[in-house]
Amino acid sequence: MQSASRRGFVLITMLGCTVILVAFLGLAVDTGYLEFAKTRLQTAADAAALGGTQEIRLNGATNVVAAARADAALNGFTDGQIGVTVTVNNPPSGGYSTADPTGVEVIVAQQVSTFFMSLVGASSVHLQSRAVSHQGSGTTCLNVLDPSAAGAFTASNGATVQISCGVMVDSSSGTAFKESGGTSVTATSIWVNGGSSVTGGSTVSPQPVTGTAPMGDPLAYVPAPAVGGCGYLGFSVGGGQTKTLSPGVYCNGISLGNGAHITFNSGTYVLRGGGLNIGGGVTVTGSGLTFYNTGDATYAYQPFNFSNGATVTMSAPTTGSLAGILLFQDRSIVSAAVNTFQGETNLSLTGSLYFPTTTISYSGGANVAGTYSIIVAKTVTFSGGCKMNNDYSSLPGGTPVKGNAVISE
Repeated sequence: MQSASRRGFVLITMLGCTVILVAFLGLAVDTGYLEFAKTRLQTAADAAALGGTQEIRLNGATNVVAAARADAALNGFTDGQIGVTVTVNNPPSGGYSTADPTGVEVIVAQQVSTFFMSLVGASSVHLQSRAVSHQGSGTTCLNVLDPSAAGAFTASNGATVQISCGVMVDSSSGTAFKESGGTSVTATSIWVNGGSSVTGGSTVSPQPVTGTAPMGDPLAYVPAPAVGGCGYLGFSVGGGQTKTLSPGVYCNGISLGNGAHITFNSGTYVLRGGGLNIGGGVTVTGSGLTFYNTGDATYAYQPFNFSNGATVTMSAPTTGSLAGILLFQDRSIVSAAVNTFQGETNLSLTGSLYFPTTTISYSGGANVAGTYSIIVAKTVTFSGGCKMNNDYSSLPGGTPVKGNAVISE
């Protein structure tokens, strides 16, 4: 009898231990599966954040949510299906990049079904992963965007062009980068999608690296200012006058001539037609400035024109959505007009000269020698000197020219 009791006790004990072991085994299986699911969620979140930031880099922020969700779907997590939600925030809603317009936060969440844990009432577990990506600092400060033009970057007539950072020429032409007439071009690096031609005793350092993949517009992420109604109409100053101008919408632009002395107060100046014309003998100063150049059927677009003998000292904002942007041409403008910096103009332009669909021309000794200078244009021609510096210490976010997307959180 005693022996039977002992056998029964052992059987019960073994059964109890077996149940416990099976429970632990089930917990281990569920835990491993949930960890696997969490890893997949994180992979999808990382890919979506990187894809969103890359979309901003190439095309601006208009379609960033769709682009990020598309990358999440490619990794098996489609928003709105099988309990999945993909939340995209630009800029991020929290963390270290809330003020970064290139930052993309992606949160991928899903209700994941369990196996053995359902026996104790936990039939599913809510999992989510978060990733934040932003554009790292770029290495260029002169980007030429035309995809096919011959001589998209042209230096001629003995020009000396000194660039303290990299050059990227997106054109696929066999002569995308072109020098002639005893010119000298120096930079930290020169990349060209197409080919280069250096003739007539010209020199270049370093030698251009040809056949490089095009970079695209590195300032595509920068939001365009609102235009609005006219605050000023046909604003013109001359006759040696001394004036202080305030931000606003200038319809038919701003024209400065005849030895005028002009101070621009900090802010955004919208040039709704007419452009900005700075004539000979004019002295211009101002800091924290952005000039947005546009036009319409009523007020026709005109380019920037800085003429012979002008003295111009201007700098861009250091904070905000237009940090580092000094001259900004409306991306929707299609025009053959050339933005000219000519003659013996004494220029100290600290900021980006952004002309994504038009040409910049430097001639006759014009020079850019601000603390930092950035040129992003459809095409660029130099027949006069130009010096571009790269001290971005005044900008908390560093250079506005951004590079590839990187995961930051």
